Amino acid sequence: MIYHGDALEYIGETPDILSRIIEGQASVLQDCGKIFDREGIRGEISEVILTGSGSSYNAAVGASVFAQKLLGIRVTPVYPVTVMEEMDVVSDKALVIGISQQGTSTAVIRALDAAGEKGFCTVAVTGEYETEITRHGEAVLYVECGYEDAGATTKGYTATVLTLFLFFIMAAEKTGRITGMQKAEYISRLRRVTGNMPGILEESFGWCKRTADKLVNSRDLMLITGSSMRASLLEGCLKFSETCRFPVRGYEAEEFMHGIYNAVTEDTDFLYLFPADGYEKMRMEKLYGYYREKGYRHYAVNLPETACSEGQCANVLCCHFINDPDFSVLEYMLPQQMLFVFASRARGIDLNLPKDPEFHKYMGSKIE
Repeated sequence: MIYHGDALEYIGETPDILSRIIEGQASVLQDCGKIFDREGIRGEISEVILTGSGSSYNAAVGASVFAQKLLGIRVTPVYPVTVMEEMDVVSDKALVIGISQQGTSTAVIRALDAAGEKGFCTVAVTGEYETEITRHGEAVLYVECGYEDAGATTKGYTATVLTLFLFFIMAAEKTGRITGMQKAEYISRLRRVTGNMPGILEESFGWCKRTADKLVNSRDLMLITGSSMRASLLEGCLKFSETCRFPVRGYEAEEFMHGIYNAVTEDTDFLYLFPADGYEKMRMEKLYGYYREKGYRHYAVNLPETACSEGQCANVLCCHFINDPDFSVLEYMLPQQMLFVFASRARGIDLNLPKDPEFHKYMGSKIE
């Protein structure tokens, strides 16, 4: 499929889109809210299974930790094949949520059908109206970000994470896990995060453009972050690989230290995504310093200026993140998205032209 839009423009639209989703949440959540209003459903959901592929799976990861904390039950992001293969060990009171931004993922549709046949409550999540997936769930949760006419999902990913946050806040209130006042506080925090996004985009623009030029000949890019930012790590690896069209790897810092470091070569470039604080940040600063002393090329988002050595600060992006303990996944993705778009352009790649136009048609992985 050939696209015609501008991914950079979609990234720029993200703050306004997220704000509109928050303000219009009553309409967005209306269909799904009926599930929790049914007689006997309150308190009966024993676990939540979130399933999707690609950016949809990464969005599920981004929302799952908050959802589990909020609902007090197991919330598990899995790939669609896992849903189909492990259905017999899923609790009979499970809620299965299938996510497909364009509504065309055949694997997610099959997973929802398999869950429905087992009698599980199902919700289809998509950004497109009247697509196939909307006919395969008891309720539909629309990601109201508008059509993304570009070869890489940007605003759709972030809007999906936010929409899932809102869904789980609603579910927690309807099942008595939180009060109306607590819900209002969560929404206020989300507004604060989205309201800060225009500043992040402005702060990131120049650094991303300069760094993209430095990555123009990169052949081995390795992303490093902490476990609290796993969704951003997964989405970053996916999107850099997809848009820049060379293999990109990503690891949580401690995982990297237990063997992966042996795969570092003179061609390796590092991109660090530093969490706001805690043990992982300390360990990442030490790792950053180690490879800096060895002369490796590395770039960092959110590394404190005090940890920069002379001549290295140009490779560090310091944004004024809110660093909300639950919702920072929404803001940390913005510099990554801008960077992979600029990097693909620097490498002469047109994101709107698929590298292999026959792939999905042959594999049957998307409905044309």
